[in-house]
Amino acid sequence: MNLYKIKIWILSSTVVFGFLFFSGLFLKNVYTLQFSNSEYFQNQALSYRVETEVLKSKRGSIYDRNLNLVSSSSRSFNVALRPKEIKDPYEVSNILSSFLGLSREYIYEKIESNNNYFYLLRNIDYEKGIEIDSWSIDGVILEESNKRILHNESLKNIVGKVDADGYGIEGLELYFDYQLQGTDGEITYEVSPNGKIIPQGEIRTVQPVHGEDLILTLDSELQYLTEQLCFKALLETSAYNCSVVFANANTGEIIISAEQKSQNENFNINLISTRAQYEPGSSFKIFSIGHALDENIVSLNDVFLVEDTIEIISGSCNNDYKGYKGCYKDFLNHEPYNLTIKEILERSSNVGTILATQELEVEKLENFLKIFGFTSKTGVELTGEAKGSFDKNKTCATCLSSLSIGYSANVTQMQMVKAYSIIVNGGKDISLSMVKKPYLHKNRTQVIDEELSETLKGFLINVVEGENGTAKSLKMEDYTIGGKTGTSRTHIEGVGYSSVRFNTSFTGFVETSEGPIVGSVILWGASTTSPQFEYVTGGSTAAPIFKTIVSYFSPNERK
Repeated sequence: MNLYKIKIWILSSTVVFGFLFFSGLFLKNVYTLQFSNSEYFQNQALSYRVETEVLKSKRGSIYDRNLNLVSSSSRSFNVALRPKEIKDPYEVSNILSSFLGLSREYIYEKIESNNNYFYLLRNIDYEKGIEIDSWSIDGVILEESNKRILHNESLKNIVGKVDADGYGIEGLELYFDYQLQGTDGEITYEVSPNGKIIPQGEIRTVQPVHGEDLILTLDSELQYLTEQLCFKALLETSAYNCSVVFANANTGEIIISAEQKSQNENFNINLISTRAQYEPGSSFKIFSIGHALDENIVSLNDVFLVEDTIEIISGSCNNDYKGYKGCYKDFLNHEPYNLTIKEILERSSNVGTILATQELEVEKLENFLKIFGFTSKTGVELTGEAKGSFDKNKTCATCLSSLSIGYSANVTQMQMVKAYSIIVNGGKDISLSMVKKPYLHKNRTQVIDEELSETLKGFLINVVEGENGTAKSLKMEDYTIGGKTGTSRTHIEGVGYSSVRFNTSFTGFVETSEGPIVGSVILWGASTTSPQFEYVTGGSTAAPIFKTIVSYFSPNERK
């Protein structure tokens, strides 16, 4: 009997203990679910009936200065495939082939050679994506995306492009990628087991933030017209490239940045006005003469006896001379004549410039040039901008003479536009820009004094209006135009200076109702063998393009 009671007690105790133990576990789990981890388990439960869709942001559009659309985004689809879910790869390849413009063999090979999810084609037209999606083909997934559209081919190299994911990878699309990019939003909602939205369920929406629009300073119509002028000039001069830059001298806003190129591999450079360097030749003389005036080494009334040749190294002008080049000549042979500083620039005399600047120091001249922006970037919003350089040798017998007439200096076309802008805007520093920005007329650094600026500006006008001006063909009624021609031998990488090709240029300005507009035209590698021209010079090749472009601007009234 006692043994029986003991068994009953043990059994009862076990049952009670088990009941209490499991009740405790139950209560613990209930507490965990209801209190300590309630939010976690609630989210876990919801995850089986909550869906989230991305609300794609739109990349900002790009407009020109007249608010003509240049680049924009439109809705599109990416076509992706899950090979393991495709039941009949041959049939799917056949269906997609004609609709996507891809060969059936290509699609079939991609399906067979991939096991995981992959993109077959990105950014197809939105209407095509809707049509394919409606077919509900197993393993074919349509992802909504945005396709970038360029509306103006003339601005292609400047605007650049985006990758398949919509990120800028070249040009202004890259430079302003952060500004143009938006931030995606999302919408979260509850669904029933059959996938339909539960009307009473919570819907949470985070609106997308679309990218900012960009307004350029460029005029797309003038850009197109300029490219046509360049195309014609390439045919006439057999040049490698033609590039043109025009900018407002007061604001630094670039109005035109156009180029055309031949297929010659030696000069196959995009954005050549920003990335390529050249020796500017005679268009540099305004700066060396300006420095001589600034240093009081010469004055406006000084007169120089100018012959058609000058020997920096004795005997170097002799026909049998074999040494280092030290003979400089004017473009045309002439009898000796007396010239003032103004007349030296009017005739673009190499000999006269060398005489007027022979007391300068090379390093001081270089420092003077640097304040105009040479050997520094201009501020233009393009990658790969070159800084330029001066010859490292400062002690050679011809170093000063060479630099004073535009050799021994490597500059970019953008730098020339900036430097001439400083001359004609009253001597104030500017930064070039292709994008509209709030412009403040205050606090601009005075690079050269206003009096020197006005003097040099007058010299440039005289090159056009003077009786012997090298650019007198540019003179037009009601227009105030000034500038300087430039002609220098083309340096070809791995070859040296060409004997038949020249970089011919004109850099100048026109007074307009919007202030002085500075422009530069360069024909890179114009050939002397061209039958169109007796002489291949900046005046004969580049200046006519400048004149045509200037005629599209509204002139300011002559004072």
